[in-house]
Amino acid sequence: MNKEELLNQLAHTRNNYILGLAALSVFNSGQAEPLLARHAAAFGDYTVTFDQVAELLRKKPDHEIVLSEFNKMLMRATIIEAFEHIKEYCQNTNQYPLFKQQPWYEFARIIRNFLSHNCRFIINKYDSERLPIKWGDIEITEQMNGGGLEAGSFGNIETWELFQQLTDFVEKKLQ
Repeated sequence: MNKEELLNQLAHTRNNYILGLAALSVFNSGQAEPLLARHAAAFGDYTVTFDQVAELLRKKPDHEIVLSEFNKMLMRATIIEAFEHIKEYCQNTNQYPLFKQQPWYEFARIIRNFLSHNCRFIINKYDSERLPIKWGDIEITEQMNGGGLEAGSFGNIETWELFQQLTDFVEKKLQ
């Protein structure tokens, strides 16, 4: 992969995140249920109806849970994909030391792992030697091992800002 291809991958990741945010907005609008009840996805010999989704969105507790889980999936996909594409590119172009020197690198790496492990920190010896790590108002400490973050401390704002820092790094510092 060359730098242009990496930037294209990041653009696709950004577009997917925005598409997901648009879906969240529509799901919260109250106008999605009738559409979902009438539509389906067909692929090969399969058809998946969306009436189950419409029903989940109608019920208040289910509505909040399903949209929260969908949003976590968006954040997970955005950060993991961006981080892994950049990591692979940096390794293949001998720029990994530059990646690791970034002030947000350790935070991004640990958050990437956190998002991969059901929003729980799995702190190993390598991580432990680097803690505490602070990024903005978020601090990751050894005491957080096995636990998560306070509700709302890593959400869409932080996902967008971290994604922007990753993208800026590629645009401005990588060859």
